[in-house]
Amino acid sequence: MFITRIHVSLQVKLPRAELEKHLSASAEVVGELLTEQMLENVKQQGLGYFPAIDFFQQQGLMDEDLIDAAETIGWFAAKLAREEVKRHLRPFFSTLEFQSVKCNAFGMPAVRPNQLDAWPALVKHYTPNQVKIDLIASVLKKHDQSEGMVNWANQLFKRNLQGVFETLEITAVSLV
Repeated sequence: MFITRIHVSLQVKLPRAELEKHLSASAEVVGELLTEQMLENVKQQGLGYFPAIDFFQQQGLMDEDLIDAAETIGWFAAKLAREEVKRHLRPFFSTLEFQSVKCNAFGMPAVRPNQLDAWPALVKHYTPNQVKIDLIASVLKKHDQSEGMVNWANQLFKRNLQGVFETLEITAVSLV
């Protein structure tokens, strides 16, 4: 028996309706409020970049209730994304090992203060409904069939996860 291990990185956005079914706070409203606070703090401090949320949180410049709401939504979005991937792909793989499942809102955005579309780009980034997933999927075969497995896995992920998430981007697929 041969085991083929495939590393897959995904970016997914959870559907608004799915989050609103389970949460009282709106991810979009939280994203807009976080963006407003970040813009104000960056302006006051004269920064030439937008930091991750924890930069201003550690300085006591962010509304803690808003951060708590974002963390709750982000935690739930990550949990739901993981469950959906597992539910839709488990039948095709021997194992699914999640390396990381992170809400994008808490990372540093790729937006500059003088950027023309800074507001919508920041709202999109700070809205805690997008999740980055890194996982290793294993396939057990009688013969070594590692050739073509990357393309097979890519197509399998697309076919089985399309429509589950509002957006799905497969950012990397490689043999381990």
